[in-house]
Amino acid sequence: MAEAKYDAIVVGAGPAGSAFAALAAKAGANILLLDKEKFPRDKVCGDAVGGKALNVLARLGLENEIVKLGFLRSSGIVFSSPRGDVVEIPLLPSGNGMSGGFVCKRKQFDAMVFANAKKNCETIEGAEVYDVIRNGARIVGVKAKVNGGEKEFRAKLIVGADGFSSIIAIKAGVWKIEPDHFCSARRAYYKGVKGLKKNIEIHFLPECMPGYFWIFPLSDDEANVGVGMLQNEISRRKLNLDKVFDACINSKLFAGRFEGAVKEEMKGWSIPLASARRKCAGNGFILLGDAASLVDPFSGEGVGNGMKSAAIAADLLADKLLAGEIEEADCLEYEKKLWEEIGNDVKSSYNLQKLGKNKFLLNFIIGKAKKSELVRNELAGMIANKEAKKKATDPSFYLKIILS
Repeated sequence: MAEAKYDAIVVGAGPAGSAFAALAAKAGANILLLDKEKFPRDKVCGDAVGGKALNVLARLGLENEIVKLGFLRSSGIVFSSPRGDVVEIPLLPSGNGMSGGFVCKRKQFDAMVFANAKKNCETIEGAEVYDVIRNGARIVGVKAKVNGGEKEFRAKLIVGADGFSSIIAIKAGVWKIEPDHFCSARRAYYKGVKGLKKNIEIHFLPECMPGYFWIFPLSDDEANVGVGMLQNEISRRKLNLDKVFDACINSKLFAGRFEGAVKEEMKGWSIPLASARRKCAGNGFILLGDAASLVDPFSGEGVGNGMKSAAIAADLLADKLLAGEIEEADCLEYEKKLWEEIGNDVKSSYNLQKLGKNKFLLNFIIGKAKKSELVRNELAGMIANKEAKKKATDPSFYLKIILS
């Protein structure tokens, strides 16, 4: 068996893969970063980037780059209930430490994070990994199609950051779809949308319950617009998500807002939710981001947990890569550490997702929030603070709302 040339090979140069590659390389590890596409390339997504990702971007030294590139910073969230109540919840009030995220097209965002990784490690674009190389039970390398030929690359550690249909997860035998923890979504870019502010909009419309419709502003008149639902619900009701999307656009709640707007790039994608808790480490490999099924079960945002998983893995494994061979126990330690870090937040988000199926409860909470500053502040805290999410399953939280 040929000797490993690299400390780690990262398959997939999206935000999670590029973040791990940059952080591990900065620690001194010899990293090879592979991606089947050539950058800049599109990635179908809601385009929202929240606080978890911002923390990692700061470590990468990219917080000023986001501002320079002109990505829109969201200052609040607008919710609407199934019966049509609408409430705006600011996320940037002074003095309480809350902050909004950004909305930016993944084509530009991913290119920025990849360019940073490229400064720190070896990269190959247009390298399509199709298989792994094993030494007994251990994964020790990958096989890839590059420039019309086939190449083999070996490393102490293989990092799968190659998205929902991860070839590393498939070949490692840990890839699976669980309909209860798997969403399908459709999104389009619209130009000429009226009434956009710097607010992320999440609408619990009757047309898409149990699920939600979103409008995420990219500028004063352009937005990422989409709808997402659990796959088991789509299958059970035999729904066509394109028709659900059109029904949402034509909802009376948006009367006039899409009049004259131009729709571009309608695309669909699959969203593996972290509530599935997929196995994401084994003998010679770890998985990051969507490859590890880490998308937030309530918000549907994957970039945050993806980049967080990258930072956890780099912090834990970079020094071990430099010291010698990575053991299976080291990979499993990453999985343990990851769930120690995100497990409670995922559980809280999953509880919120289940509560979000309840029309009566949504009507009640959003209706109260429309009238009460106290309730708006409670919801703002739940959005901004992962610990505060736990309130959603606490009966005293609803008693507080009733009495407000």
